[in-house]
Amino acid sequence: MTASPDLGLAFDDVPFRAIAEQSLAGFYVVLDECFVYANDTFAAMFGYERAEFIGRHIAGCVTPDSVDEVMHNYRRRISGEVQAIHYATKGVRRDGEIVHLELHASRVECRGRPALAGVALDITERVQAQAALRQSRERLRQLAKHINSAREVERARLAREVHDVLGGMLSSVKFDISRIVRRTSAPGLEALHAIASPLVELMQETIETARSISDELRPASLDLLGLGPALNQAVERFGARHGLEVAVAGTSAPEGLPPATAMQIFRIVQEALTNVARHAEASKVELQLATGEGALMLRLADNGRGLDAAPRRAGSIGLFSMAERARDIGATLKIRPGSTGGTELLLLLPLAASAG
Repeated sequence: MTASPDLGLAFDDVPFRAIAEQSLAGFYVVLDECFVYANDTFAAMFGYERAEFIGRHIAGCVTPDSVDEVMHNYRRRISGEVQAIHYATKGVRRDGEIVHLELHASRVECRGRPALAGVALDITERVQAQAALRQSRERLRQLAKHINSAREVERARLAREVHDVLGGMLSSVKFDISRIVRRTSAPGLEALHAIASPLVELMQETIETARSISDELRPASLDLLGLGPALNQAVERFGARHGLEVAVAGTSAPEGLPPATAMQIFRIVQEALTNVARHAEASKVELQLATGEGALMLRLADNGRGLDAAPRRAGSIGLFSMAERARDIGATLKIRPGSTGGTELLLLLPLAASAG
């Protein structure tokens, strides 16, 4: 659409016209809902020459879903409700392509009537880059979710193999060694008996180690006793293994917590304890689990070196995995410096989210 000559604003009427004409930003003036001035840069954003663009109605230059917002913002400034507005919208180029614009326009007087004078920036590349980044992050989240799911399946399989197959084999070996011990108790077999006897205790320790490994892979206590007792047991074992003082306060979890949700929370704590063992140099770990005000709250704290002092391994995905596990169950996860030193992990799970 080309405007009639009287719609255009005279070139000499534009203040700072040299700056406007040479600017890489778009300059424009809107009067009576139509563009009465546009520099070459602004017209080019829509795929027009300047002469072709003058006179176009503002509603015809944006996408249909942007019209209401654009016209509302226009009327607010023309009426004097606000002097200026800065916002982003979607324009339509001559070839139908969408151009993303950042607009900043103020109310001015033009030909004795209220008008808008503004500046526009083409932010299409930025918007597309942000969209690509969001898409990439979503793909990464989906990948993390898939990896965590596949990991749980594999852990369950390995736990069964260790518990049923390896545990059964070790029990059979212990039984046979016990028979050898009994049969070498006769006179003349003392040397063989001395060798076989300690093996019974060694095999029992090996069986208990296999059970412990199986439980680490897939905690039976989580299925049999629930989240609270399973976490209590995990922290107690962690303290015994690493020589740390542990304090557990309130390990009550709500009834009906989905098994998948309980497992994700357990894995978050498990990963956090691993980080404590590797980096914190702590002497004490505290666990608190409580339910109230429609949410499950879990707090795990240590008195170690703290976040800033802990070394970061290149390629480590522990913190990312914990965050994605929390996101997957609709919980919020914060890892921050403790109030008296060390590091504090705080997980908050709305129970409505866990039920869904």
